Amino acid sequence: MEDRGWVYKGGTLHCDGMSLERLREHLRQEFGHLSSPAFVYSSATLHSSVLRYKDALTPLGMKGVLSYSVKANSNPGVVEALREAGVTLATTVSGNEVFLALRAGFLPHQVILNGNGKHRWEVELGVRRGVLLNVDSVFDARQLVNVARELGVRARALVRLNPALDAHTHPYLATALADSKFGVEVDQVEEIRDSGWQKASMINLGGGLSVSYEPPIDGGYHQEETIPTSLINPTSPLSSKKRITPETTKGTPNSLITKETTPNKPRTKETTPNSSMTRENTQKSIRATPSSTVTEATPTPQELVETILPYLPEGATLVLEPGRSLVATAGVVMTEVMGVKTNAGREFVVVDAAMTEVIRPALYGVHHPICYVTTPSAHQEVAEVDVVGPVCESGDFLARRCFLPRPSASGDALVVWAAGAYCASMASNYNLRPHALEVLVHSPDSYKVLRRPQEFEDLVREFL
Repeated sequence: MEDRGWVYKGGTLHCDGMSLERLREHLRQEFGHLSSPAFVYSSATLHSSVLRYKDALTPLGMKGVLSYSVKANSNPGVVEALREAGVTLATTVSGNEVFLALRAGFLPHQVILNGNGKHRWEVELGVRRGVLLNVDSVFDARQLVNVARELGVRARALVRLNPALDAHTHPYLATALADSKFGVEVDQVEEIRDSGWQKASMINLGGGLSVSYEPPIDGGYHQEETIPTSLINPTSPLSSKKRITPETTKGTPNSLITKETTPNKPRTKETTPNSSMTRENTQKSIRATPSSTVTEATPTPQELVETILPYLPEGATLVLEPGRSLVATAGVVMTEVMGVKTNAGREFVVVDAAMTEVIRPALYGVHHPICYVTTPSAHQEVAEVDVVGPVCESGDFLARRCFLPRPSASGDALVVWAAGAYCASMASNYNLRPHALEVLVHSPDSYKVLRRPQEFEDLVREFL
């Protein structure tokens, strides 16, 4: 259906057939001044993202598993929608995320608990419930053995191996580098094996490889790296180091390879349509949607799986753990213009959303395209502007030096694209700002408020 997802109709942006101008009015009537900014999610886009991964994994049958990285967006309504759409597992990084995954309908054996520093209560929770725990260090392994012994429960565990790979992404997002804080070096595996696993007889142990990968702008997946074949085959000699090829991974059963993926993230350089330097392209950008702001070279889930398949050991299970690529383009931040000002010749469009809702531009230098909810008049002057929020920080910006038509009046609505991932889940109350409301749209006439906006009493309730 053409109404599914994000579509401009009659000059107004629609989400799953619902006009965002109409949605704004409904939210304003219900929540007043707390109705903006707001996170708006497309149910159809969530389902479509899951389907693309499920289709890509089809050749693997039961050995191809899709797991959602809960940290990307931990709204229970979003997590439940993904599970209903076909996500099989939930990958978590804290005890509270485990609780949330269970509340969203995942069974305990469908939950993975990662983390390089787990509290004892989190390990106990995982062992008691039958969650699969990712062992990230020698001390992590010892704690798991001790907990399993004391509880008298057989734990399910997977050793997260550090593959020493450069994923060519922002350094804050790189989790597979040799000197990152994540994973176990292959030379430490024997120490983990000697830390009481066999004596405890309480651990079902597997081996795994986890790579957090965000493709570079050129979209390439192929990397030739020299890493131990034992990272792919836990039964091979630990001293064996060969270049990974389809031949070196044949006949290596009982492996589990997990791969955190982001194959359709927006560009991280300011080269999206909103940053184009011509009026013609800028006018096109006014009607840009998430799909048109993703670089054409970005690999798809199918291309990802096709690249991995020749290297997958026989009998191995491939678990893909996407987060951003499942939810990013399903969500936007809808925000209102508060005014326009100029300092030293630099023009600022001030909106009511801020780094408290969208931290990634300030934290990672990521560019989120910004457009109007209602297409401006062709006669409105286009200007190079910074879109900034009201937070008392010079780093509070949503976009810098982008070209937009000047707002005709305060109250005009903008959308910040690709805000479904690592925005609401990384939001803060800095400047005592309330968490924004979150809405999931189902159809032209149906939406659900997933999170009401905070009020002052919510902000101070926990203070003593």
